[in-house]
Amino acid sequence: MTILDFSTSSHPQAADSAPANLYSRDQVRTAINDGVTMAADEAHVSSYADRFAWAVTAVMTLLDAPSAPWGEVKNQHYRQAPADAPADDETPQYTREQVSQAVNSGIDLAAEHTGRPYADDLDNLVVNAALTLLDTPDADFYTVATECYSESPRVVRSWL
Repeated sequence: MTILDFSTSSHPQAADSAPANLYSRDQVRTAINDGVTMAADEAHVSSYADRFAWAVTAVMTLLDAPSAPWGEVKNQHYRQAPADAPADDETPQYTREQVSQAVNSGIDLAAEHTGRPYADDLDNLVVNAALTLLDTPDADFYTVATECYSESPRVVRSWL
């Protein structure tokens, strides 16, 4: 799985004196949904495909319960009625490391349980897009391709 590394000094949050950014559940949900949409659009597949639906559910489940088993992800996925948003849905409470762990683990878990032995290039694009969009909500595919892969969008698109 390709993981963004924002530990370099070129990233504005990496300064030693800068406080760590915290993200809300709502920000994470928006970033993963927008990351899925970007990846699906670039691969010309439906963003409603099972691979993406399970991945989003897994990410959001693991955000609050990092060691949740697949059964808990399934319970969340198959809820009859949408759960009410938690009272702290908009409260910044997750570090970049927590979000990154949930996104990477959720994508891997969904890949494993939707018949793929490991996360593929499309899954990796979802991860990189979601983590980029977390900090830069208006980022586009060009930005993700050049910043996360050091490749042109055309080259990254050819992997999908």
